[in-house]
Order: sequence, then C-alpha cells, then structure tokens
Amino acid sequence: MWCLLFAPAALFASADTDYEKALQAFQQNEHQAAYIHLKNVLQQAPEHIPAKVLMGKILLQKGYFNEAIIEFEESLREGADIELMLAELANSYLFTGKHQQVIALGQDYKLSAESQFDWHLFAAAAYLNLNDTDNARQHFQWAGKLKPKAVRLLNSQAALLLKEKRLKEAELLIEQALQQNNVNPQALHLKAELLQLQGQLPKAQHYYEQAVLLSPQDPLLRRALLRNYVSQYKTDLAEETLQIILQQTPDDPYALLLSAWLSSLKQNLADATAVSTQLSEKLWQLTKEQIVNQPSLLFSRALLSYVDGNYEKARSDLVSYNQAVPADLNAVAILTDVYIRQGDNGLAIQLLERHLNQLNNMPELAQRLITLYIRTNRAYKAEQLIANLRLQFPDNIDFTLLHAAVLKQIAHDKQAHDLIAGQSALHSDNLLLRINHALLALDNKDYAQALMLADQLLSADADNVHYLNFKAATLIKSGQAQLAAPVLEHILKLQPAHTAAQFNLATLAIHQQNYLQAITLLEPLVKLYPQHKPAGTLLGLAYFRAKQFEKAETVLLKTVASKPYPPADELLFDLYFQQGRYQQALVITEQALKRSFMDETLLWKKAQLLLLLKQPDESIKVQNLLVGLITTDADKMLRLALLQRESGDLGASGQSLQNALQLAPQHKLLQLELVNHYLIIEQYSKAEQQLKPLTAKFPSDPNILMLQADIAVAQQQYEAARVIYLKAIAQDPQFRLAWVKLYQLAKSGYGATAFTDAAHSTLNATQDSSWLRRLLAEHYVNQQQTSDAIAQYEMLLANGDFTEDAALYNNLANLYLPSDTAKALKHAEKTLALAPKQAFSLDTYGWVLAQSGQYQQAVAILRQANALNATDPTIRFHIAYTLAKLQRQAEAIELLQQLLANGQDFTEKQQAAQLLQQLVGANSA
Repeated sequence: MWCLLFAPAALFASADTDYEKALQAFQQNEHQAAYIHLKNVLQQAPEHIPAKVLMGKILLQKGYFNEAIIEFEESLREGADIELMLAELANSYLFTGKHQQVIALGQDYKLSAESQFDWHLFAAAAYLNLNDTDNARQHFQWAGKLKPKAVRLLNSQAALLLKEKRLKEAELLIEQALQQNNVNPQALHLKAELLQLQGQLPKAQHYYEQAVLLSPQDPLLRRALLRNYVSQYKTDLAEETLQIILQQTPDDPYALLLSAWLSSLKQNLADATAVSTQLSEKLWQLTKEQIVNQPSLLFSRALLSYVDGNYEKARSDLVSYNQAVPADLNAVAILTDVYIRQGDNGLAIQLLERHLNQLNNMPELAQRLITLYIRTNRAYKAEQLIANLRLQFPDNIDFTLLHAAVLKQIAHDKQAHDLIAGQSALHSDNLLLRINHALLALDNKDYAQALMLADQLLSADADNVHYLNFKAATLIKSGQAQLAAPVLEHILKLQPAHTAAQFNLATLAIHQQNYLQAITLLEPLVKLYPQHKPAGTLLGLAYFRAKQFEKAETVLLKTVASKPYPPADELLFDLYFQQGRYQQALVITEQALKRSFMDETLLWKKAQLLLLLKQPDESIKVQNLLVGLITTDADKMLRLALLQRESGDLGASGQSLQNALQLAPQHKLLQLELVNHYLIIEQYSKAEQQLKPLTAKFPSDPNILMLQADIAVAQQQYEAARVIYLKAIAQDPQFRLAWVKLYQLAKSGYGATAFTDAAHSTLNATQDSSWLRRLLAEHYVNQQQTSDAIAQYEMLLANGDFTEDAALYNNLANLYLPSDTAKALKHAEKTLALAPKQAFSLDTYGWVLAQSGQYQQAVAILRQANALNATDPTIRFHIAYTLAKLQRQAEAIELLQQLLANGQDFTEKQQAAQLLQQLVGANSA
C-alpha cells in the first residue's frame, strides 16, 4: 500500500444492539440485566453517551449516588443534553450535599420551560439545605409563575414553611397537595413531617410508611421513617429500616452511627439516656429557658463547636446568638468566618452589611467585608467603603493595600500603582508596602522596576524564598528565563517542598522543551495538591508536549471534572484536535459556548469542527451566526468566505467576498479570492475580468501568475498553464502551492520532464528545500522511475529529513520490494515501529513478508490490517494471494470472487483477476 497523498479511512463499530437490550431491561425494571448489557456497550464504546446516561440512572436506583454523578457529568462533558438527566443528577447532588452544583445546573445549561420549573424547585431545596430561605423563596416564586397549581410546588413551599416552623400555613398547603393527589409520596412525607413536629408520632409513622411504599428507592424518605421509629424506641422496626438503608448506601455515616446506637439500645434499653449523655457535651443539654436567660452560654457552645471544626452546629448557635445579642462583634466575626469556610460568601456579606455602622469599632471586620466585595466582583461597594475607612484611618497600611486592590479591580492600575508608590516613599520601612509595590510593578509589566524592587527586598533578606520566587517569576515574564533557573534551584535547596518554585521551574523547563524534567517536578505536586488546577494543567501540557497523550488527557479531565477551568479546557481541545478526535473537541467547545454564549472564537471553532466531522449543514448554521458578528471586519469576512466555500455554500461565500470588498476595495487577497471563487463556480470570463487589472498592476506577482495558470487549466489549456506555473515558481522558488499544482499537472501527463528539470534546478540552487525533494521523489513514484525515487528518498534520510515519517519508509519498502526484499523488510519494520496501529503499515509489512515466503506470519499481519480497514481492496487481495500460497485455495477463491464482484478499482485489480483465473483453472484440472 502506497502513502503519497491520502491516509486510509477509519472504521467505527456500533454498540447499539446491546444498548437497545439494556433500555428494554431498564424499562421492565430488570436493572441487573440492564447493567450487564450496559457494561458490554461501554466496553465496546466507552463514549456511548446514551449508555452512560442510562448507566447513571441505574446506579442512582441502586443508591450509588457518587458513581451516578460521575456518569452523568461525563455524559454532559461529551455533549449529552441536560434534559435527559436533570432530575436524576439534581437528586444525586442533593443527597450527597453538593448544593452549589444543583444551583449551577440552571445557570450552566439552557433548559426547557418544563425543566426550568423542575430546576427552580431543586434550587430552592438546595438553598433550604444551605439555610438560605430568601433565595429558596425567590425560586419558589419563579416556579410559581410557570406552574402555579403544581403539586410539587405546593410540596416545596410547604417544606419551606415547615423549616420556618409556620406549621398552620404549611398544613394548608399540604392538604391542598393531597387533595390533588392523595398518593403523592412527597406530600405524604410532608404530612408525616408536620405530625412529627406536632408530636403525633404514631400518626406520623402511618404517613411515613405510606410514602415509603410508594417511593421505596428514596433514601431521604427512609431516613425520615427511621428517625420516627427511633423517636418511638421501636428498635426492631428501626433496625429493619436501617438494614435497607445500609444496603442502598453502605457507607452512609449517619446510618452507621445509628446502627451503633441501636446496638447499644438493644443491649440495654433502660440505659439509652445514659448512652446519649455520654455522647453529648454538657453544653448540648442546655434548655431553651437557660439559653434565653443566659445567651452567653449559647455563644460558649458555638465556640466549642467552632474549635472542634463542627461548623454546622457553630453556625446554628451563632445565628441564634446574633439575633439575641446583635452588638457582639466577636460573634459576628466568628459567624462570618463560618460562612466563608462553608462557601457562603453572600451570607457573610449580608451579615457584615447588617452591622455596617458598627464596623468602625472593629476595622478588621471592615477589611473582611472589602475583601469579600473584591472576591465577589462588587468593586463599586468596596470602593465606597474603603474611601470612608481611609479617611478615618489614614495611616492604616492594610487599608492602603486594600484600596490599591480595589483600584486594580476597577481597572485603575496606574492609580493603584501611584498610591502604593507614594505610600512606599512615605513609609520606606514598611515591608508590606514594598512587597505590594513590587507586585504592582510586575502586574503593570514594568519588569525593570519589579526586578529592582525584588533586589531591594533580597538585600535585606537574601534567603527569603518568597522574594526569590518573585524575582524568578519576574525574570521568566521578562524573557530572561535562563537567569531564573538558578534562582529557582536555590529556592529548592533552601526549601525542597516549595510548591511555587517547583511550579515556576516546571514552567521554565517546558519553555526550554525539557518536558521530562517538568513532568518529574509536577507529578508529585499534582499528587499532593490534586485540586490545584494550574499545576494539573501545566502537567497536562508537559505530557502533551512529550507526546504522552493518554496521560495528558487523564490529568486534564481530572482538572476540569469538578469545575470548568478554561486553560485546561483549551489544552484538552488542542489535544483532541491534534489527535483528530473532533467529536470530543466539539463537546468541549459546546460546553464552553454554554458558559460564553455567542462567543465568536468558540463559534469559529465549532464551525470548523463540524466541517471536519462531515456535517456541513450544521456548520453552515453556525457560520450564519458568525455573519452578524463580523460585519465590520474585512479579514474575518474573508475567513468566513473560505469556510463557506469549504462547506459548499458557494453563494454565501461569494456574497461574503463581495461584502468584504465593499469594506476594503483595495484588499489584494480579497480580490484574488474572488477570482478563485469565479473559477470554482466555472464563471471563467468573470475570473479573467476580475484578474485583469491586478495583472496589469502586479505583472510579476507569483499569486497572480498562479491564478492565470489556474484559469488556463480550467479552460484545458494545459501547455499554457505549465508555462505560467513555471513563471510563478521563477518569481518565488519556495512557492509551494504553485509547485504542487505543477506536480499535479505532471501527474496528469502534462510536463513531467519540465517538472523534473525545474525541481532539480531549484534543489541545486537552494539549501533548505526538503519538502521539494520529497515532492520530486513522489513525482518519480508516479512516473514509475523506481531508482530515481529511491535515490531522492534515501537522500532525504541521509540529510536527516523526515526520519520519523512512517509514510516515507512505507514508500521505500514498496520501492525496494521487487528487487531487494531484505531492504524492503527493513523499511517495512521501521514503518510498523512508527505507525504500529495503522492499516497501511501492517499491510506493507505483511505484503513484504508474503513476498519473502513467510506466508503464515504474513497472513496474521494482513488480517490485522484488514481489521483496521476492511474496505481496502489491496489488503484483501494481499490476503487472498497469501492464502493461495498457503494452499488454502478455496478460501482464496471465495475472497477474490467477493473482491472482484463489487467493481471497485484498485492497482492490483488485474493481478487479482489473473490469480482468480489461475486458481479456478487449477481446481478444474
């Protein structure tokens, strides 16, 4: 098999049959059978999206919530529609406490009206779990606008009222829900919760049990029933329910704790109170009256919980204490810290804003509020507050630094720099100011000043690793990487585990193409800090550059698994694109478009990917979106015209070129592409007319000469075209496109000798023209000038050109095969080493083995080639030939008959027909 201009096509297998069986089993509640079929599907096709979604649903049914989340999230990354799994994914998130992910679902994906209603209810539930009733109520209102009478809405609103202990109002809504549907599990659950709160435990038990019968897979419902049994000391029923929960969720810490507790109760029921006392701190035995009369006890209890790291208990007590004693700023400070630790920056801001008038008494709290404003992109509020604080505390350096940070966020970089520089001059002994002065200089790309300030800092503390790392980072950013390396190495001598230095040294190693060193530095860093996305991304880049693509993909997918990270997403895109995995690249692009709607760069990518995936109609839809974004940019309109041309949308392509020329009538490339457009649509007179003024203005321009030749070819004036192509090459001997067109003309039988002479002339006159020598070698292959082709290929290898090019060795193997099988085998083995999983390399190697008489080994290799490309007639002929040599004539005849029956043309077709005739004749005799 020859490798001149085209690579063999890839084949794809389908797992649809197993998926259909899995779906049928799932619909019949045969989950184990469905699971087995899905395992088969995913073994055959790991990226089968419908199978992954269905697998997630089955895992959810089995109670494997985290595993279900993994399947759903992977499906979404690969392009699945959120509508397929919104309820299942949201419920999985809620059960595992991933409330922010529930809230993000409606923000990250475009939802239908039905799904928007569902999401508002899920988001409200998430906010309720986060004790944010205001946001929960807002989502209920939005859901009510979509479906005001829905049972689910009534249930959710009742849940909020129960949480707020507004029992009478909750009861009204629950009764309304049950009137609409008296077998709704959620409504029955809420009725039970209401009765539980009212102390009517046996009645509550009745409703819980009804709800569980209707929804046996709901783990939260079983937990509630368990709580009811425990409250009534019905230990046998509690244990029975507990075992079911543990079967569904064997690692549930709540259930495990209750299991131990129930065991202790069964041993000695009378001692239950004593066991409870032993497990509780004294402060947790406080009565409501004690807390009301002495709220400081509540604060003490909150402090104990805070110190123990039990932030949920601390939060509950601090909220109550703050309501009782709002002026205690120490409690406010601790509650603010709890909110921040739990990721509730919004609640922290609300708390501090309620105490805004008191913050002057505790400036550090004001500082905390400004920092929160900066973190949550509320710079305007930060600016107002910091301005007031600077007036009150003009000598407070912390406020100066915060003021600079605020100015920087609102893009007043110069003011920030001037503020810090001025304060540094007034307080030259203040280290924080000097450090921030240096950081601002680096941010402003004033590398000379940043280095000067770094050296000043180091003059006072030469081995300070932070100053050394800052200097190294500045040197790298200023293009002085070679000076940064010794600084970073010095840091690692002083502090071997210094992560920033390891990171910067790895960055430097990548810049210097020392990828293995970068990998050595980054692997332990990523293992130690798996959530540090920049490190994971940099390791992915190092693997990518080192051509360790599987490792690159693994680390990058882990980096973006929990939350998108644009640098890692972009690198994943590059990885998939380079490997020709365009579907995966498209998934990443579409996910990014969900986050950045109508982003122009992403739309360009999507349009190109759809073309590569042979979906021109879909690409055209995206191109139409681009039209409205680039109406004032002639260059982008030219780019779009070329994309439209490639998609076959020639009318739109011509219109884009015309529109672009209206914006830039003297744009030379636009004019040339319009000529090309007329050639493509076979309007040769218009092409000549458009080209004529350009020819007069630029008579020696090689691009214009090439277009003249193209017009001649279109009009079948091949001799004239050959002459003009040579003129274009004479003007620019490195004009590759003109050379390729001259090569194609020679391949068609016009000017073969002229091409040879011109190529030799150019090769003798220029040094760096390996690409032309390669083209000349392939020209000799076309002309069946074997010895000349070999000479050119061998010269390329001797010069160190294309030494890792499997196609070149493949062609040499085929060229040597008729005369020197030993050399052919050597080159075939090299081809296989460079491309071990390619049909062309396996075919050539197998064919050389067959021609060398190694038939048994040859047929095994050729079978592998056929498995990779079963439609290639050459491979199938080679198998038939080898089978004949192995005296397996019947198999060879059957294969040859099939091969020749389909009418497909291939180089060895005549040889195949002759071989078939010989074999049939031999059998007849």
